[in-house]
Amino acid sequence: MESWRLLVSPADGGARNLATDQAVAEEVRDGASPPTLRFYTWRPAALSLGYGQPLTAVASDLAPQYGIDLVRRPTGGQAILHNDELTYAVMLPRTHALAAGGVLNSYERLSAGFERGFAALGLEARQGDWRPVASGAEGLLCFASPSTHELSAEGVKLMGSAQTRLGGALLQHGSIPFAHDPRIYDLLRLPRPASLRGLRDLLSPVPTVGELIEVLATGFAEALRVALVPGDLSAAERMRRDVLIRKRYACNAWLARR
Repeated sequence: MESWRLLVSPADGGARNLATDQAVAEEVRDGASPPTLRFYTWRPAALSLGYGQPLTAVASDLAPQYGIDLVRRPTGGQAILHNDELTYAVMLPRTHALAAGGVLNSYERLSAGFERGFAALGLEARQGDWRPVASGAEGLLCFASPSTHELSAEGVKLMGSAQTRLGGALLQHGSIPFAHDPRIYDLLRLPRPASLRGLRDLLSPVPTVGELIEVLATGFAEALRVALVPGDLSAAERMRRDVLIRKRYACNAWLARR
């Protein structure tokens, strides 16, 4: 059985969280770190834009008024307001069997890794079919509709994920909301519809963050037949993370890229 590293990170800001994901992916790519599954949360809340989303779609002057970080992900997809949620990230060498066959094939395999964990919570998670990007709110909001191989249950999108290939590395990360922060509609200049639902609407009692990590990690390991070994960031990953914060994720040039 293949050994992977399990990272459980403390709550952190948007730039630091995204820089950590990329730093780990680069070390995994280079063979300096093993395949890694990481879980983390956000403090303060952060609005993350997909790689190709224009900054002009956001009322960026509202973010500091709300105390919300504004960041851009290295992955695609639509905007997510990370607040009351758990985020996961998977980092693999591009040559790994789970990364074979292109983005959609690997996306399907990795999403299947979480199905067993949700089943242990009593949620019958199913993967969505491919559909083109919609216009309007669905074209701006990640959780407006299920997309390719994203997991839903009882008509609720459980997890919004996105993937990129960083040279020889696969990086897939995603948001698992306990509840949705309605301020995202103000930030994207959209009318507020009926509330989107999260885990707090589906589960009683609601698991803690620690309990959710445990059940998802266990299901992931069982479904994909890997051994998860708790670990920490290496010194090289910390150094690279700090460089990426300064040179990319905390820079206006990266945030405003077209």
